[in-house]
Amino acid sequence: MTDDDAALDAFWRDADLDAPETARAALEALLAARGLDDARTAYERGSLHDSLGEEERAIPLYRDALARGLSGSLGTRATIQLASSLRNVGDASGAIALLQGFDDSYSSGAAAPWGEEVWLMSRDSRASDPLADAARAFLALALFSDEKPTEALAVALQTLAPHLPRYARAVNAYAGALVKPDRVRAISVGLLVREGRVLLELYPANARHGEFLRAPGGGIEFGETAADAVRRELAEELDATVDEARLLAVTENIFDGPAGRGHEIVHVFAVESAQLAALPPGGRIAVRDSHTTVGWYEPAALRAGSLPAYPVGILDLAETLL
Repeated sequence: MTDDDAALDAFWRDADLDAPETARAALEALLAARGLDDARTAYERGSLHDSLGEEERAIPLYRDALARGLSGSLGTRATIQLASSLRNVGDASGAIALLQGFDDSYSSGAAAPWGEEVWLMSRDSRASDPLADAARAFLALALFSDEKPTEALAVALQTLAPHLPRYARAVNAYAGALVKPDRVRAISVGLLVREGRVLLELYPANARHGEFLRAPGGGIEFGETAADAVRRELAEELDATVDEARLLAVTENIFDGPAGRGHEIVHVFAVESAQLAALPPGGRIAVRDSHTTVGWYEPAALRAGSLPAYPVGILDLAETLL
């Protein structure tokens, strides 16, 4: 441990968080005396804001620290703390995008939402990181906050299993076999059309389903209107602002798939978004907490091909907007 680390550990051990201004002054005096680099300084300031419940002020400082090259144990800590702060301010998707790399069972390969400057560990480094289990615990919390309780429980149990004196194999196997309970989901999706094309989300084929397309969107939260849900979902998943949302239809889908039976009530909105409309015809946007991407598709070409688009009837609705 360096002298700087020892001094900062002493600060965090003795800091009186019930006297915020005193704590701020003490930290600034310590940082000035130590002459720490900009990355470490941003991290420590962000940590204090975080400890004082000021997540909105902590988030840009964590991002700055990571962008400046904070790495090693401090990089892991900044990543976990940034993800936790994002979850606390309502951005569970952003938290998942940061933390999913610590857990192979939930790694989607999605890029961090603000680009390549953010510090990312190699997969081998993540697996051996002493804080990897802590990161998975926060991933489980973020999944739960993102209304993915089955996935959250699986991550939590698979993180716990290696530490059990007995039954580790059984717990791990049961966690991997968890399935979502039957329920009716209310979701909102957005239809954006430009120059004869519609913006759709591509789901690659895997062991459970073939390749398919879906209108971007997601679940409606308790107490939230369907219109508010489509605005929030596109902001969380695509970092895009919806300028206008007009209800086109409410459809019902009951379907059977490899993962079980599904039942959805789908609110379909015609949306306008200057940010999404600026995407070039061949461009794609990575969905923040998923392995999926969105891009432009011609409805006529989809009808002539074999790539299905959901919810059922979405291409008919899209063609009314062309």
